Amino acid sequence: MTTNSSIVEEVANDSQAEAFCQWSAENQIEGATEQLREAAADKLPHVILPSDVVTISNTAEDLFKLIGPSHQVFMRGGAVVTLLKRDDGLLALDILRAAAARSLFEKYARLFAWRTSQKGELMLKPVNCPHDMAEALLLSTEAANYLPRVQGLINCPVLREVGSDLVAAGPGYDEVTRLLVTGGTMPPVVELSEAVASLKAIHNDFAFQSEGDRARAYASLISPALQMGGFLKGRVPADVAEADQSQSGKTYRQKLIAAVYNEKVSLVTNRQGGVGSVDESLNQQLVAGRPFIQFDNFRGRFDSAHLEAFLSADGTFSCRVPHRGEVCVAPESFFIFMSSNGVNTTRDFANRSNIIRIRKQPPGYQFQKFEEGDLLHHVRRHQAYYMGCVFAVIRAWHAQGRPRMTEPKHDFREWAEIVDWIVQNIFQTVPVMEGHRQAQERVCNPALVWLRSVVLAVNESGELDCPLTATDLFGLCDSADIPVPGLRPDADEDKGKKIIGTIMAKLFKETNPLEVDGFAVTREEKYLNRDDANDGGGFKSKTYTVTKI
Repeated sequence: MTTNSSIVEEVANDSQAEAFCQWSAENQIEGATEQLREAAADKLPHVILPSDVVTISNTAEDLFKLIGPSHQVFMRGGAVVTLLKRDDGLLALDILRAAAARSLFEKYARLFAWRTSQKGELMLKPVNCPHDMAEALLLSTEAANYLPRVQGLINCPVLREVGSDLVAAGPGYDEVTRLLVTGGTMPPVVELSEAVASLKAIHNDFAFQSEGDRARAYASLISPALQMGGFLKGRVPADVAEADQSQSGKTYRQKLIAAVYNEKVSLVTNRQGGVGSVDESLNQQLVAGRPFIQFDNFRGRFDSAHLEAFLSADGTFSCRVPHRGEVCVAPESFFIFMSSNGVNTTRDFANRSNIIRIRKQPPGYQFQKFEEGDLLHHVRRHQAYYMGCVFAVIRAWHAQGRPRMTEPKHDFREWAEIVDWIVQNIFQTVPVMEGHRQAQERVCNPALVWLRSVVLAVNESGELDCPLTATDLFGLCDSADIPVPGLRPDADEDKGKKIIGTIMAKLFKETNPLEVDGFAVTREEKYLNRDDANDGGGFKSKTYTVTKI
């Protein structure tokens, strides 16, 4: 019986290939001589497609044994995937379809099949792989057995634990983490104090609302290295950047994080339902495999059960992309960014978030300048150095026995406990969750989200410390284009002030004043006389005063 293995052995060198060519010529196999001579010249092995006694399993085993070591084709979540280059120059993963697999197979082997000659004899003939056969080979058990399994992509070396030592895995496929390191250079060794100072300096131009927000920004910067190196078994929460105004740097800070890891963010478009929806766009980026996915400048109510499920998925997460099929991805290989000037979302998403609030710098503020231009270009130019700074922090934490704090309260407890120890003991900051619970409560309460927008509008209009009535607030919302929860766009002033009064009554039911993102809102009630009342009657008037803390 002749198998793929035997035919590969038969044509393993030039002389055997020439003999095989001679044999095929003598047996008048049309077109075989020229193709086999080409095969001998480029040293491509020969693989027999299923035919006669050769089974799909025989072919798949021989074929994927050849393809696997190339680290160009992988198994990922039950699907065969391959690499392609994006417009930004980074490699991405794509599900390999049968039509593309036909030509890909030919790059690794010359394909033949047993055919019956006019004389009724079996002979080998060069063939192209049929579409149905390519699909069967991709679905074979042998593909899963002989192709390396890839969990994710990263464009810089990864620091991971080998025994009791920390070792950096450079470009190429890393069997320990199952990550494909697609680029980058080995980071230098940086002394800890210098590393901390350099990583802090990246954040100097951001006006964080509180020191807790600054601590969470430091935590977000080092979290990808902790996750990719296997130091975190659980998940990393979504980095939610919230700003008081446009052009405050909320998206810029997230791009800086990606730049430290020699990456660029992959955008998820803000569409609702149908083709190109948020969920479909997310799936496309998950299949592509680049680690930093950004929901940029989202407005209004954000409610994606799909994203919430992804952030809490245990094991694998199923993604289906039109015309590409389905693949299961490893959620821990991705880091979700969201930016907004006032995020309004569900409690589940808030509980899975790391909320970092910043304010816009005042007019005339002088940002850092570098030889390369702005900070982002500087970080990209010196990416290996900044990666070395991150590695220095992780090495210092690891040398202390990988300690944790026990106080921080977050749904992602392991992450919170580890980064809290690092930011307090290495970066010398306040606790990482300081002020975070209040931020979580606000973003999932539409009334508080609205009040925050009103407070910021009051600050912009120069009406701080001025008592404002519900009518005043309605006029402010109208001029600043702030939608009032529960109020139709065509509602009149009388209806508007009644709705605002109801909202305020609920907000101030238990607490007065209310603290909102560095401002205090105080509610006062006074009894006023009616100027036109003959009986001296009056009414109760409620005013709201915003002061800066």
